[in-house]
Amino acid sequence: MNLPTLRRVRRLAAPTLIGALALTACGSSDDEQVDSDPVSTTIPGAAGDTCLEGAADCDDTAAPADGGDPDAVDEGEFIREAEGLLGVAESELPDDVRVARRGDESFALTEDYVIGRITVELDDTDGSGYRVVTATVELTEGPQTFELTPG
Repeated sequence: MNLPTLRRVRRLAAPTLIGALALTACGSSDDEQVDSDPVSTTIPGAAGDTCLEGAADCDDTAAPADGGDPDAVDEGEFIREAEGLLGVAESELPDDVRVARRGDESFALTEDYVIGRITVELDDTDGSGYRVVTATVELTEGPQTFELTPG
């Protein structure tokens, strides 16, 4: 298609497309169902509810029930979880745990730092399958690694 023909096609197609979009946006069919549920302005997640950008009726700055720092993290819980993974079989690992090494095979990991994330290394120490031998948890003061002690 040559350039003048392409320009003519664009010039003719643009108003048609704009008209179709306007009708779609403003359509008022009697068969149209209206959702009476209010639209949520928050995104649920591990860090609690977070307001969508530009939401006027959302407040994600509420203080915790105990009156403490809303940004405080219970690192003790993360530490207990990491220690609890020591000796756990590979098949029993939660989906959110990263595997850095499995035997002689090392895996590429992202370099971002996420408070509470746990990364493990697996070895088959007794022939019963791969188990967690080290667990590293990312904490505010830096990562902390726990090792399985033989015995």
